[in-house]
Amino acid sequence: MIKSEKMRQATNKTNNGTMRTPVTFYKVGADTSLDGRGGTLIPCFKTYADVYSPSNKDLTIMGEQNVKNGVTIKIRDPLSTYQPDNDHIVVIDDVRQTGKQWSILDIQPDFYDRSLLKIILGGVNL
Repeated sequence: MIKSEKMRQATNKTNNGTMRTPVTFYKVGADTSLDGRGGTLIPCFKTYADVYSPSNKDLTIMGEQNVKNGVTIKIRDPLSTYQPDNDHIVVIDDVRQTGKQWSILDIQPDFYDRSLLKIILGGVNL
């Protein structure tokens, strides 16, 4: 095995044991109200994710979009079942995240492990 391959395997910490937080992806449905500020959330996809604080690279992406709070998640790539979109809303099913809705800021495929997607989320708090 090549030395760089060993280094990469040692740093890649995401596995089935770390993906234990349920997350739900929603799309916003048609708005039927008069003011046009709402819309029903339609569930698209449910999965387990590895949820962690954003890295410095993720913080620069959030800073470019003037987002103050954020979180980064890694999920298994659902391939053709579901493709995340920047218009979708994510709800993390955790006691510490009760009532928070996150918008998708950036979607990055993991080039080392092609079975994972890294998604950067920013606070919506509707």
